[in-house]
Amino acid sequence: MSKIAAAVLNRKGGVGKTTIAVILAEIALVRRNKVLAIDLDPSKNFTDALMQIKNSFKDSLRIKDTLEDSDADATEEWIVIDCPPNLDDASRHAIDFADIIVVPVRPDFFSFTPIGTMISIAEKSYGKSKSQLPVVKVGFDDSVMARVANGVINDNDYPVAEELPLHKTIPYNISTGRIWSVGVMARLRQPYDRLFGKIKTAVERLSEGITDVHEVWTGRKED
Repeated sequence: MSKIAAAVLNRKGGVGKTTIAVILAEIALVRRNKVLAIDLDPSKNFTDALMQIKNSFKDSLRIKDTLEDSDADATEEWIVIDCPPNLDDASRHAIDFADIIVVPVRPDFFSFTPIGTMISIAEKSYGKSKSQLPVVKVGFDDSVMARVANGVINDNDYPVAEELPLHKTIPYNISTGRIWSVGVMARLRQPYDRLFGKIKTAVERLSEGITDVHEVWTGRKED
């Protein structure tokens, strides 16, 4: 399989960024992949969460707090990068390095307004396509703010990879050293598994020279 480098980034904190990074890393580990976890966020919550389960995976999990170009030669199948909630040099390096940059958003004004800036930087400075920065909607509901957020996402044709439900068991599991999915019903795990699978498929398409992977997120080919 192709080596997969996925960064999780939003300039806004509190959108589920680290939770998604932990889940991607843990799904990869459970599926018997080796994982390099790179924690660029000064809070180090990504590191703290993964250190609690590291002994369960022995040599399959490596954790570090810097991203280097030489990491492209790492032996791990998955590289998961948790970025700080800003567009500093570390985040920009992650945008440049990663195959896919997952952008989690909540239905609040401050979490979805930075999307355009991030896509613009990725396209103009690092040659990424918009489809390499898919949005992941977290905890969207029927509120007015969610409708506004959906309108912005649709009007700007931002690619949407998945919609994730909020579930109090997941952050509890992560914070207490359990695997994220313990006690979570199968139907609530499915969106996370789908996201993992879509990222894998998107990287396979990129390795084939297909730079627009929009159809991976939507499940249908563009006209």
